[in-house]
Amino acid sequence: MENYYNTMLKALQTGNIVRKTIVSGPYIGDEALYRGNAQIATYQQTPHSFDTGEVLSETLGAKVHLVLCGGGHVAKELYALAVLMDMEVSILDEREEFCNKELYPKADLHCAPFLKTLTEKQTWVKPYYVLVTRGHGFDQVCLEQTLGLPHSYIGMIGSKNKVKITLDNLRKKGFSEDLLATVHSPIGLSIGAITASEIAISIMAEIISVYRKEEKAVRLDPKLLEKLSQSKGYILARVIEKTGSAPCDVGFQIAIFADGTTSGTVGGGMVEAKTIEHAQEMLSAKASRAEIIHYNLDSSKAGSLGMICGGDAKILFQVR
Repeated sequence: MENYYNTMLKALQTGNIVRKTIVSGPYIGDEALYRGNAQIATYQQTPHSFDTGEVLSETLGAKVHLVLCGGGHVAKELYALAVLMDMEVSILDEREEFCNKELYPKADLHCAPFLKTLTEKQTWVKPYYVLVTRGHGFDQVCLEQTLGLPHSYIGMIGSKNKVKITLDNLRKKGFSEDLLATVHSPIGLSIGAITASEIAISIMAEIISVYRKEEKAVRLDPKLLEKLSQSKGYILARVIEKTGSAPCDVGFQIAIFADGTTSGTVGGGMVEAKTIEHAQEMLSAKASRAEIIHYNLDSSKAGSLGMICGGDAKILFQVR
């Protein structure tokens, strides 16, 4: 069980997986990971089947991670949109004036040559690469490397002539037509964009259209999974059912640690406050078994949290 979340993180680096969680009976809270029909990891005290009883099955994917190769004007506008949408962002640029915390306070910065960064081992999970460097030579270096890395999307900015030259150079190096055809270039949806802000919006719209076409997946934060893999003695609270206008979705999760800190979210507001409060009570009582609590947000119903938005959220509290 110690390596469960580490296994989950590594598995997500090569594609979506399925998580099955027991949500009733003696094995409540136990879970297992699958790729196809193969079970790849379990979190359970005693061996048992995950094919019977009340089981929640979820497709898991990684949180959208934008890797911007180049830190110029378009990258800055894309960064702002990505932060607004709670995406992970990495900036790659060897020029410190375009790769610093003043410009990109919430990004992971890689102020080094593109080739160095892209050939080093990274913890990125199938990121969305956007190539907006300062010249076609750098674009080619980035494209050549990213095509050989796990990715969800590669888009390259540039004129038709620049794109043609870059792709022709890669053909000469043996890159197949099928592989080159996966590159989004010209980049972005066709909305007649001219300014850096408009171009960024068109690129982000295309990225959204790509990840929304995928099967509906619970998108997990790799940083949270990494923290869970290194921690013990905490409660993991997960949304396992949601109806109405409750401000959360199935798969939202928050870890509550013994020192009072938290990581993640179940949507904020009253539900999150009550979730944290209950998890802290479980930690104080040294609870050993998972629990499920149903929070009702309809102010017209007795025993509800009295929220005008209405809706319901069912939270699974797992002891870790």
